[in-house]
Amino acid sequence: MKSIKLIILTSFGLLAALACSEKKENKENEEVHSTSLSTLSQKETQYYSNGRKLYKTICSNCHMENGAGLGRLIPPLAKSDYLINNRGDLARVLKYGINGPMTVNGINYNQPMPANPNFTDLEIAEILTYIGNTWGNEMGGFSIEEVVKDLAKASAND
Repeated sequence: MKSIKLIILTSFGLLAALACSEKKENKENEEVHSTSLSTLSQKETQYYSNGRKLYKTICSNCHMENGAGLGRLIPPLAKSDYLINNRGDLARVLKYGINGPMTVNGINYNQPMPANPNFTDLEIAEILTYIGNTWGNEMGGFSIEEVVKDLAKASAND
């Protein structure tokens, strides 16, 4: 009888521990939406939603689902000063990739980001609207017109 009670108590304890660890894991992967989401237009909100799907499929392998990056190898997108300070370059970075050193939140990175030449202007606007308004970033929406303009600037500078 004592051994049955011990088994039941041990089983209950293990289940409780597993349940707690699952909640913690889910919390770590949870998105932190910016307060600027409420200021997005209906179109920008749709961009955000589509951008989220694209990010999870294409970008999260390197930048992680929570936007934290990968140590000193892949820079974070969460609360990224690089995003805020280089808004006009972000479309180019997504479409054409980037090589060479960069500093993000005071940390130097020098891992190339591959090009995504098949991204459409709309997909770039969607992804940028998502990352620009998640994990503490408050950049507002990105329009197709802004992406086209920024990509044209990049072509003129090359």
